[in-house]
Amino acid sequence: MIGMRVMNKFGETIRKIRESKGLTLNQVALYSGISAAQLSRIENGKRGVPKAPTIKKIAEALKYDYHELLKVAGYIEEENDMTV
Repeated sequence: MIGMRVMNKFGETIRKIRESKGLTLNQVALYSGISAAQLSRIENGKRGVPKAPTIKKIAEALKYDYHELLKVAGYIEEENDMTV
């Protein structure tokens, strides 16, 4: 069940970023080299979280921080402030 939540959260995040930048699905597909169908499936949670190289292409197309998307995708754990 956790995997589904990560998939949906990742897809929702990609869609929100894309829409906030005023980009269409087809524009992001063109800029990233990923098909619009694949991006649509990612955004709608119908495809698993993409591999890191695909996330990098999406991040570059959206001009968004790659490492932040890796965190959303579950590849990198959030860093906790452990100051005493």
